[in-house]
Order: sequence, then C-alpha cells, then structure tokens
Amino acid sequence: MSKQAQPGRPGTARRTMNPEERNRLFVYEYDRGSNYEEDTRLTAALSALLPEDGLVHPDQRLFQTVHLITEYAWCEMHYEMRRAAEGLRERDYLLAAQLLERAAAMGDVAVRALQALLDFLPQESLLLMRETFPENTTGLDSPGARNLRRAATALWQETEAAVAREGIGVRELITAQGRAASPAREDRAPDLALVRQALLRLDGAVAAWKHHHLRLVWSQLGGHPETAASAGPDTREDLPKSLRGQSTAGVRAMAERSLFPRLWDSVDDTYRAFVPDEQTPA
Repeated sequence: MSKQAQPGRPGTARRTMNPEERNRLFVYEYDRGSNYEEDTRLTAALSALLPEDGLVHPDQRLFQTVHLITEYAWCEMHYEMRRAAEGLRERDYLLAAQLLERAAAMGDVAVRALQALLDFLPQESLLLMRETFPENTTGLDSPGARNLRRAATALWQETEAAVAREGIGVRELITAQGRAASPAREDRAPDLALVRQALLRLDGAVAAWKHHHLRLVWSQLGGHPETAASAGPDTREDLPKSLRGQSTAGVRAMAERSLFPRLWDSVDDTYRAFVPDEQTPA
C-alpha cells in the first residue's frame, strides 16, 4: 500500500493530499486515526478530492470543491425538508418553519460557494478543464438538484394538506403575517404563516443559486442576452453548448423556474384583492 493510500492509524503513515510537496510544513495530512475524523467521516470526505498530482489544471481543486460543497448542502437541505414535512403532518408548524429556515440557510452556503467560482475562476481555466471532461458531464445529472425538485413537490403537498386541515387558505396566511391584532389562541394561521415565509426563503435561496449559476455560464461560456442577435438569445444557433450538446439557453429557462410554483399564486391573489383590475369596467 502506498503512503498516500495507507490508512492513518496510530503508528502508520498518513494520507496526504499533495504527496509531491517537498516542504514538509506544506504537506496536507489527513486520516490520522483521530476520533474527530472517524466520527465526522472526514477521511472519506477528503478522499473524494483529487490529489494534487491528479489535477488536470490547478483551478480544478476550486472547481471540484465548490461542487462537493454544493452537493453536501443540497443533501442537508433535502434532509431538513423531509423533517419539515413530518412536522407539518404532526401539526408542529413552528418546528417545520425552523427546519425550513435551516434548509434555506444551507442554500445560502451553496450560493456563497458558487460565488467563489464567479469571483475567482478564470474563463480559460474552465475551458481548458472542460476539454478533459467526459461527454455528458453535466450538472443536469446532479443528484442534489434532482432530489430537491422532487422533495419540493412532496413538501408543498404537505403544506397544502396542513392549510386545508386547519380550514384556512394560503391567501389567509399573508393576512395572518400582516395582522394588526393578536390572534385567537386556537388560530393556527400565524404559525403556518411562518412556514410560508420559510418556504419563500427556501425558494429564494434556490433561485439565487440558479441565477448565480446562470451568470457563471454567461461569464465562462458566453451567450449573454446582451450579445444576442436580433432573433433573440434563446433562438441563436451559435449559442454555446453544454457537454450534453444542448444549448445553454436551457440554463436560462431553468433559472426562471420556482421550487414551489404554487406558492406564488397567493401573492397574485393578494395583489388583486388590494389593487383593482384597471381593465375591469367600474
């Protein structure tokens, strides 16, 4: 067993992330056999990173790290969304709201990680790395993104079921949030209003990631609408292609999709209730 691959038990060689480093102080050691590494599964997590002698480009470390952080964050978000759904079923709406806020906060982590690529990944670095990637190496195959979409559908179903069970409507949650007087003790609308607010936060966190990702595509591959021909950016034949061979215009379409589409119906309903339709005769 090589020094790099040998488990880090006491008295044995430890794994290193940069085995070619000559300065001992710069060697990144891990798998030291500590309880911390064992309990957090840190050894397995760090082993997912390519060692430095396996990188095709120095910036690949940043690229891979951001993707792994994102997938870890989405996995945690999925977990909390499932727990929130259980809280809704059990009528523990305050706990459900707290868990959804936690999920949204993890979504912010994914956004911040992606921002690092926007800020610090040179365009030519990605294009050079891209040439080495296999075909169909596409973010559309992200397990985190796919599972979040499915979980969001189930979570919204649980939200609607909870609102119906309490005999109120989603529109009434907006009224409860902006109430001017204290509610009756048995009124559950204020608690569910917090759930709705947390859903908006979660939807916003995912939307922010999508828009950051869209800007990353524009900054790395091109196809920004401001450079589009008169036919429109979504119809140009010269738009950059993903590794799956599809136009990057699809990324723009995905950025406009909401995690909870029906959540926004109550926003429109509230607007119509307060602002008369100018097209309707008086």
